[in-house]
Amino acid sequence: MMLLSAIKYGAVSGKTRAMAGKLLKPHDYQEIMLKRSVNEVAAYLKYNTHYSAVLADVNEADIHRGQLENILRHEYINDYVKLMRFSSGSQKAFVNLLYMKMEIESIKLLMRLFEAGNADQSLLEESLPFLSRNEELDIPKLALSKSLEEFLAGLKGTDYAEVMRPYVAVGQDTRLFHLEMALDLYYFRKVQEMASGLLHGEDKRLALEFNGIEIDVFNIFWIYRIKTFYHFDKELIYTYIVPYYYRIKRTTIDDLVAAKNLDEFRQVLERTSYARLFDGEGPGAYERRYGEFLYELHRKRFVHQSFSIACIISYLKLKEFELNNIISIIEGIRYKLAPEEIRKFVTGTGFGSSGREG
Repeated sequence: MMLLSAIKYGAVSGKTRAMAGKLLKPHDYQEIMLKRSVNEVAAYLKYNTHYSAVLADVNEADIHRGQLENILRHEYINDYVKLMRFSSGSQKAFVNLLYMKMEIESIKLLMRLFEAGNADQSLLEESLPFLSRNEELDIPKLALSKSLEEFLAGLKGTDYAEVMRPYVAVGQDTRLFHLEMALDLYYFRKVQEMASGLLHGEDKRLALEFNGIEIDVFNIFWIYRIKTFYHFDKELIYTYIVPYYYRIKRTTIDDLVAAKNLDEFRQVLERTSYARLFDGEGPGAYERRYGEFLYELHRKRFVHQSFSIACIISYLKLKEFELNNIISIIEGIRYKLAPEEIRKFVTGTGFGSSGREG
């Protein structure tokens, strides 16, 4: 069985290991956090990291934040395209699905821009690269959208439009919340269905593990946020719980929903392998620990299951963390945060407390 996996994944495993070797190291993040402008960040990335190729023709003295972030997103897309070339059959179809997560995050970002009244054309153009593979979409026209309604109408013909259509008429105070939750639920269900239907053996087990853990943690944090910030009734809470249970069962979900306060919520979690997510310091730390937990899961699987679909899934996830880390650092510099404050928003570097995958 191991020999078959090595034959099937030999080329792509070698490719992802070479690509992973170029990912930013903790000392790179340390250096970037000490910079005082986007231009200095761009210069460091250009002359000291694997981003030198995509920044070769860029004048770092003139680049602005949106342009740099757009280049970084295109670099992620380039990696995805490379791995698609090394994939085939059902493996390729499943890897194609993974790109959907970045599309959805892009759509969510754009919707937030509209709701905040910040959706000028340059921002829209810079946020659209992850949607560019959809041939049915008129990207330049989408970038000219003046309202959320117009933007959603521009998505007509995609699965996303169908998923969001029932919530377009919801009151503006909660519309964004409903739209984002509908997209998240759609993604998790799609991955679950395709992993079960397309993959086999160890690939299927790993894909369902990754998705199952993400669903578990999504459900836990969804219930936590509702209890902490929104105070919705139980019926609405259950509407947005993803109905797949991996390490936590439906009875545990019921107990989390019924918890009267955070102490009771933690007591329920103590019975699960996710208890450490809510150790310690408070809401901001919980969110960071979530990221560290998932980072460590994918780092371990990438190393130890390299002749499986994990070499693709986990590499792309680690690359996504890198992309988000750089963008978080740029944001921190923009708001003149001290390096020790920016460090709190950087995942998988060993700077902060680390959630360990169980």
